[in-house]
Amino acid sequence: MTLTSTGIATTPTPLRAKTPSGSRRDIQGLRAVAVGLVVLSHFWPSRLPGGYIGVDVFFVISGFLITSHLLTKPPQSWGDLAAFWGRRVRRLLPAASLVLLVSLAASVAFLPATTLPRIAHETTAAALYVENWALASSATDYFATDDLHTPVQHYWSLSVEEQFYILWPLVIGAALWCVRRFRRRFPWVEVALVAVFVASLASSFRDTTTDPARAYFVTPTRMWELALGGLVALVAVRGFRLVPPAARASLAWLGIAAIIASAVLYDAATPFPGIAALLPTLGAAAVIAAAADDARWAPDRLWRLRGVQLTGDISYSIYLWHWPLIVVAPFVLGHDVYWPVKIALMVVAFALAWVTKVAVEDPARRSRGLARPLWRTFLAGAVLMGVTVGAATGVRIHEERAAQRAQDAVASALHADSTCFGAAAARTASCDFVGTELLTPATFAKTDKAQVYEDDCWNAQPFTTRKTCTYGAKNPTKRIALVGNSHGGYWQPALADIARRNGWQVTTYLASQCYPADAVQLIGPASDGENCRKLARWQISSIASGHYDLVVASNRTWLQLKGVAPAERGDVARGLFAKSLKTWTDAGVRALVIRDVPFHRQAVPDCVAEHPSDLAACADPEKTALVRDPLFEAARVDRSGKVTTLDLTSRFCDEGTCYGVVGGVIAYFDQGHMSATFSRTLEPDVSRALASAFG
Repeated sequence: MTLTSTGIATTPTPLRAKTPSGSRRDIQGLRAVAVGLVVLSHFWPSRLPGGYIGVDVFFVISGFLITSHLLTKPPQSWGDLAAFWGRRVRRLLPAASLVLLVSLAASVAFLPATTLPRIAHETTAAALYVENWALASSATDYFATDDLHTPVQHYWSLSVEEQFYILWPLVIGAALWCVRRFRRRFPWVEVALVAVFVASLASSFRDTTTDPARAYFVTPTRMWELALGGLVALVAVRGFRLVPPAARASLAWLGIAAIIASAVLYDAATPFPGIAALLPTLGAAAVIAAAADDARWAPDRLWRLRGVQLTGDISYSIYLWHWPLIVVAPFVLGHDVYWPVKIALMVVAFALAWVTKVAVEDPARRSRGLARPLWRTFLAGAVLMGVTVGAATGVRIHEERAAQRAQDAVASALHADSTCFGAAAARTASCDFVGTELLTPATFAKTDKAQVYEDDCWNAQPFTTRKTCTYGAKNPTKRIALVGNSHGGYWQPALADIARRNGWQVTTYLASQCYPADAVQLIGPASDGENCRKLARWQISSIASGHYDLVVASNRTWLQLKGVAPAERGDVARGLFAKSLKTWTDAGVRALVIRDVPFHRQAVPDCVAEHPSDLAACADPEKTALVRDPLFEAARVDRSGKVTTLDLTSRFCDEGTCYGVVGGVIAYFDQGHMSATFSRTLEPDVSRALASAFG
């Protein structure tokens, strides 16, 4: 072993066993295991629920290989860093861009139009390698949870890796500069790598507990997994023997066992990454550290299999292709895919991966024309990214213009003859209940939300805010409070329009998911449940003391209550809502409680986009669509004389069937949240109920 002037070993120790092609068999085998777990988990999620940990194995491998390269060939200048980044561009960008463009084209051709704006947005994010941050943002959005999967969302892990490839050379380069500039004997590199590992691991532990949806995707909670591989490389490059020869085989098998155990034992409910990610990542680190190629009793006989080595070679392209096939296939075939089709899709994914490796990856990686001069690499990369972003932007602009045209048409319809428009069709016997023509396109309905969304009137997790929004007259003759969770918020369009016409005022007390009952609701971390209770108390007391003439309440009661058995939740919630109503009526505030509207199995705009010629296709039986409403039940039995109720089920359901389209209007923007347009078509019903409630 020799040392450079930077103090870094130029020859790594026992981690060098390589195949004739120059790659370690165990690492290629580990890649095959990782991509196999991911693919099997995506095709059969109920059979291998924890297969997502394959991504974490990839992170450790990448961290090891990149760190090994940077430490054995230390960057001495910005030119060295540019050369490193150029190799990454040639290795990764061509195949990634190809799959993105094909996925975008397939989405336009086969997927519901309602998905295209989000697919365009995520394609742009994926092309710019920030998809993980885009998904982190939507993962914390309750109203995005019903959206269909996009064919590019798996690029989140590639985004994490690319961000690592940009930052990691800078970290190591800065540490090496400190070695040369200051104290050569001080372990600058070790300190830097350990600091990143510890800080990221601590962030992962903390955020997985406090904000799990976001923690799954963001780079700070994942960097430690790549840094773990980097630490294995650092120890090896420093010349330390990581594993005694006699223990290499055992350690490799233990590492594989840890990875497989994670895939089998973990599922979607496992808090991840956090502490749970230690098992698969330490398992991967153990396999790499064991360097057990050619060791007696090692997994080398498994790694030597041609199929395993080939899968490892094309694992990157397999990962790229398999997910778009899973997402697009059901729409191409017109039905869900079952195991024979899944096996066929896996074969297609492997075939596409091999072709991509041979025809795209290898030629781009080996191209001297791209590598010299280096600026050609970055120009080619910029062109690929630009073409992808441009195509996605074109799709997005087209859909935005279509939505604007639909919005203008809907506005005209609301002010024109509306005898059979929307809920009016359910009020008029001579009208077709569903309608004969779709008057609100599916792409428009997807964003057809109440003004409270744009105005950010929600008190959302962690429920520490106290937001209200006010609509209507500045000097009102009557003041109305609107309270509930998101299933109360969709009444705002109708109430606000009625208030403006009558010189009234509506003030919102809305929460996301959390409902106005004095109890701890089980949502996210324990602190969020306590905060939800404090928010509910604030809603209840603020309305009671706010000098309102009327409180309009509507809610979907679905969160479990702390210390309450699921079977008893409805009855307990009814009692809690009764106490809320009593607080208001004792304070002299009259109440109108509107029953929750039916809930559908599928997002209605997506369903309509899939069945554009059959408006009645997006329907569900009333017995399953109409769920129990404890708030409505509490109002029905109130004896104060100050509480009235409104049940508009008949505006959604006819002869035992609840429809997603009524009077040509898509009644929901997702599965259960009413569209703003349909809310406005209910104004006559709501107006009569308000008049009755005021007495």
